[in-house]
Amino acid sequence: MENAIDAFRLKINSLKISESDSEELLELVTKFQKELSRMDFQVKRTVKDKSIMVNLLNRTIEELRLRQKDIEKANEELHFQKLLVETQSEKLAEQLNMLEKSFAELEQFSYIASHDLKSPLRTIASYAGLLRRRYSNELDADATEFIEYIVRGASHMNEIIRDLLEYSGATKSRKLEKIDLNEVLSLVKQNLGVEISETTAKIVCGDLPSIMGYQTGLHQLFQNLLANAIKFRGEEPPNINISAKERERFWQIVVVDNGLGLDESFHEKAFMPFQRISHLDRPGTGMGLAICKKIVKMHEGEIWYKSMKGEGTTFYFTLSKELEGNKAFSNFPKEA
Repeated sequence: MENAIDAFRLKINSLKISESDSEELLELVTKFQKELSRMDFQVKRTVKDKSIMVNLLNRTIEELRLRQKDIEKANEELHFQKLLVETQSEKLAEQLNMLEKSFAELEQFSYIASHDLKSPLRTIASYAGLLRRRYSNELDADATEFIEYIVRGASHMNEIIRDLLEYSGATKSRKLEKIDLNEVLSLVKQNLGVEISETTAKIVCGDLPSIMGYQTGLHQLFQNLLANAIKFRGEEPPNINISAKERERFWQIVVVDNGLGLDESFHEKAFMPFQRISHLDRPGTGMGLAICKKIVKMHEGEIWYKSMKGEGTTFYFTLSKELEGNKAFSNFPKEA
């Protein structure tokens, strides 16, 4: 550029113009030349930037195309998974329906079988007792002992059948009504009056709520828990404390005793039918807690316990505030 300016200066000097005009003209040409250089640089830079942007745009478009293919594959997979879940849900609903029917049939069979067993069992017990009364003086010690085994076995079997009938009928359709749990507890204490008197049991209870529930089931629930607390008492007279805590959607009832305690490692087993996990010297069939669990489930709740051997047991169970007839069971959190 400097060479061009020098050549232009020589050209101006050859012209017949004043020195001041010559310098002014040269200055204008110099500025114009610089502006041309600047514009040339901008044009080249713009072209280069455009090329970069075009490359970036092409690369972005390619990446978007690849991403679109990935999204399409993901959508296909999600659609397949959705169909699979829908199919599995239908199968699960069908299996659940079959399970409910099987459970209802099993309950009905259990009830009928237990009911039909009562008559022959009564006959066995009756004739065994008759043998013991009429021929006790004519039989040797072994025969007398054998008859005693028959009588005790028949009596125990009768208890099992009674509890099985109670368990089978625990969730049969009943009238849903407003129930005052204070009145339920009062009736239970009357029913257990002899046991309470003989053991000098002390039952302390706070104010209990009124709920929508099933009268017979709630009586069974409280009576089984209190009867267990009395049956499995320690050296001290039974001391039972009952209280209620209000939660958002349910009531939590707490029953505390000072009895022999219950091993927490058998928590699941303790609520299964015919399970006796400790203190086998005490009478019973192992159905009490199973019946309690079934009744609590019927009231859309959960039941559990905390215990230390020799330090008593605390039972917790929940009863729904929103119970409706034939409403599906749901679980509630276990809050101590």
